[in-house]
Amino acid sequence: MRLKELSIKKKFVLVLIVFILIPTCVVSMWVYRTASTTWIKQEYSNQSNELGNILKTTELQLKRYENIIYKIYEDTSIVEVIKTEEEKRIPIDYVHMTDYLRGIQSEDEYVKSVYLFANEGEVFFQDSTANGNFASGNFENLYINNMKWQKQIQERNGAATWLSTYEVRSVKKQKKYFSCAFVVKDLASTWEPLGVLILNIDLKLFDDLFELLGQQDDYTTYMIVDNDGNIIWSNHLETARILDEKFFESVQLSNGTCSEQEYEKEQYVVTKFYSDYNNWNYISMKSREEVLKSGVWVVQMTVVLLLCIVLFSIFGAIMIQRYIIHPIQKMVAAMSVPEKELLGRRLYIDQDDEIGKLYRSFNEMNQKIESYIAKNNEINKREKEYQIQALNAQINPHFIYNTLDTLHWMALDIPAPDICRMITSFSEILRYSISKKESIVTLKDELICIRNYIDIYEERYELHFGQFVIDERVYPYKTFRMLLQPIIENCIVHGFAQDMEHAMIEVRAELENEEAVLKIIDNGVGVSRERVAYVLSQNSDRVGLSNINQRLKLLYGEEYGLEIVSQKGKGTTVILRFPKDSLNM
Repeated sequence: MRLKELSIKKKFVLVLIVFILIPTCVVSMWVYRTASTTWIKQEYSNQSNELGNILKTTELQLKRYENIIYKIYEDTSIVEVIKTEEEKRIPIDYVHMTDYLRGIQSEDEYVKSVYLFANEGEVFFQDSTANGNFASGNFENLYINNMKWQKQIQERNGAATWLSTYEVRSVKKQKKYFSCAFVVKDLASTWEPLGVLILNIDLKLFDDLFELLGQQDDYTTYMIVDNDGNIIWSNHLETARILDEKFFESVQLSNGTCSEQEYEKEQYVVTKFYSDYNNWNYISMKSREEVLKSGVWVVQMTVVLLLCIVLFSIFGAIMIQRYIIHPIQKMVAAMSVPEKELLGRRLYIDQDDEIGKLYRSFNEMNQKIESYIAKNNEINKREKEYQIQALNAQINPHFIYNTLDTLHWMALDIPAPDICRMITSFSEILRYSISKKESIVTLKDELICIRNYIDIYEERYELHFGQFVIDERVYPYKTFRMLLQPIIENCIVHGFAQDMEHAMIEVRAELENEEAVLKIIDNGVGVSRERVAYVLSQNSDRVGLSNINQRLKLLYGEEYGLEIVSQKGKGTTVILRFPKDSLNM
């Protein structure tokens, strides 16, 4: 079905859906997507700032431990003890080494043990965990058996090496540590490696740093991961442990520092910083769902806004249906009834808007139609009366024509041309007034009739007083038959009753604003304004002029009729106007 074939109600519903509801839904979804993107970006920014602070603070602390172990070169006696063969050492050497290691350990509360593995195989250590609860040999054995650690340390060739998390176990409990190690060299002479110095640091360091930085978000997981994917530390270790190698690999391979990763069908907002200092990865992650929860009020506001728009749209639709569509439907229903039922019907509505004006226009139009019908009926009634009068005057018209024809031929035999012309003109007038069946004729026919009528009077008085100035464009305009003859008769009989010698009658016809205007001008005695008003009234003794005036008003409307301009002693002008609509009669 085409759009133009739809009812106005269906068109309105279609417009409501297409231009209000659908755009509202689209805009709402766009707002939510835009807001979601904004929240994700904001979360990236927050994580980057927080993770950056953690990285910087952690590296500062780790470099402090690096400086601690480098202090071994400040005490040349310790280096000499290491260089001395075991059988050549004296007891004071061991005391001196123990005091040195104890001093290193005491510099920081998180340094739980210090080990020095000499190349000859001797091990010096100071271990605060070896107090009966932990076996002092646990870390020694762990290091000696871990060839990967040893390789890492040797490859660094004297630079600090950070070892991943490991556990030291006892019968009752276990503790986690990470280590800082470096190769001790003979810098004074050969630069040959002498041994490996290792600081074992409590993971509680990261817990305290995390708390110090105020990172206490229960929904964000922070991790420190080495290049092999081993988790060194996490604030939510239980969450971090369930993440597989594939996840960490995806994080490490991601472009940039921020990305969205999927794990077990759940999306995570992930931020990653890589530390060139020790090749560790600092990672923060938070589920996308939790991120979006922070902006749930926006979602709620969007939903509320959408509902409000829908409710207002429904309310607006109801109001439009009540005050616009229903009244129009009511009018359409009223206009769909048969014509006979439509006449006399009136529509009423308590509105002053365009719909109210439309209703009033409908009522006015209906009233005008009724008026036109009544007027037309009156015209038809009058015309029937005039036709009856004309029929009454048509007493044996053939007898009159034959008689006039006989007189015409008798005048020719005399000869009497003037009488012939009078008889001919009179015959034409009779033929025009009696024999024509149509009551509506053209102005051309009427003008020919009054020309014949004036010719008769000119022959009678042996004068020439008729003048015609005619614009032929008025010829097609329609009017009543025998409309103009009574006017000419009135001019001659009453206007020139006392002085026919100086008589003058001018018939002028022209177009004005698409109306045919006919003026009959005489230089007769004229009449007063009061007499003019009386002549045009229905009570006038001048039946002919009053009749013409009423017939014109019935035919063309109240604004038409005879217009008489006269002044005593200065003649009279009779004006008739014929509307453009008369062309179609």
